[in-house]
Amino acid sequence: MKRILLFIMLAFSVKNYAQVAVSPSYRGTDEEFENGELEKFKSTTTIFVLPQLNSKESYEKILKEVWTVTPFKVVEYKDFKELDYLDGTYSFAKLEGDVKVSSKGGVFVHTNFGLKIFDKEKFDKGFKKIKPDAKNYDIKVNGVYEGATSYIAKFPLSVKPAFLLDAMKALTSEKAAIIYNRMYTESSFTNTNLGMLKNYFQNINEMIGKGGHCGLYDDYVNPEVKNLKESTLYIPEAYMMEFNSWKGTEKLRDEKDLKELVEDYKYKFQFIRDEDLEKKILNNEEIYYLRYVSMNANKYLQVVNAKTGLPAYYFYGIATYNLKDNDFERISKAVSKYSSK
Repeated sequence: MKRILLFIMLAFSVKNYAQVAVSPSYRGTDEEFENGELEKFKSTTTIFVLPQLNSKESYEKILKEVWTVTPFKVVEYKDFKELDYLDGTYSFAKLEGDVKVSSKGGVFVHTNFGLKIFDKEKFDKGFKKIKPDAKNYDIKVNGVYEGATSYIAKFPLSVKPAFLLDAMKALTSEKAAIIYNRMYTESSFTNTNLGMLKNYFQNINEMIGKGGHCGLYDDYVNPEVKNLKESTLYIPEAYMMEFNSWKGTEKLRDEKDLKELVEDYKYKFQFIRDEDLEKKILNNEEIYYLRYVSMNANKYLQVVNAKTGLPAYYFYGIATYNLKDNDFERISKAVSKYSSK
C-alpha cells in the first residue's frame, strides 16, 4: 500500500480501554512504551488544537475537569504554528489524517485524533540536512517533523459521508489542504461533540495516569455492563442512518429497519439527539451511551459511562460500514451474562 499524502500540517496494558489506543504504535495496536517515554511525555506541556465548532473556553473547561497528566494549553487552529513549539518542551494533541491508495487502486481515508511527543534532537538532526533552496522544502521539513514525533495515544474519528467522498479525491497537496482545514472548521465527524471529546480525554488521562497501555483491536467487557439491565442505553440519532459504500450516500433507516436493528436488544434504549447527549455528558449524568466509529469498513463499537468516560463494553469488527442487529444482540448477551453473576 502506497502512502499518497499525509495531510497533517505544520499545520493505552492495565486493562483494555478499547476505543482509544494508549500505545506508541501508529496503527493503534497494544504495545508497551519504552522505559521513560511516559515520564518524558508527562514533563511536557500539551498543546491541544481542536475543532473550531466550540470555543477555546469550552475546551479549556472540559480539560480542567479531566486532564491531569500534563500541563496543557489550548491553541485555536487559526493561530497554531507548529514552528512556535519545537523547543522540545511540548507535546501535541490534534487531528490528523492521511489518504492511501492500494496497489489495486483502492482509496483509504484515515482520520484520527493523535497525541504525540516531539523529539527535538531527532528533528534538528534531520532539519540540518535540508538545504534552504531545496525543491519541495516545506514537504521535506514536514517529513522530518513527522519522523521526529511518536504516539502516546490516538483514537479514530468517524467521518461523515460528504467529507469521506471529498477526502477520497484529495490526491493533490492543494485539495488535501482544503480537506484538512475542513477537519477543523466543519462538522466532519460523528464522534467529536464536546461531551464525547471530554470522555475520550478522561479515558486517555486515566490510562496514562496508571502507566498503562492498550490498543484498538481487542474486544472487552467490563462487569459494569450489568448496569444496563436497569439503565437506558442512549443511541445517538446519527446511528439511525445507513451508509451505502457503493454510492457513497446515506439514508435514514425506515421504521421497519430500525425495529429489526434493535429488536435483539432486550433492555431499555432510547435514540437521542447529539446536542441532548452532549448536554448529559457535560452535566456529568451517570448514563450509558453507544459510541460507534466506522473507518474503511472497520467497526469500533463501545458502550461508554458518560460520567467516568470509561467503557463498559467494546467490540472491534471488520467488513462493515454500518451498525448491525447482531451488534445489539452481542451487547444484550453481555448484559444478561454479567447480570446473572
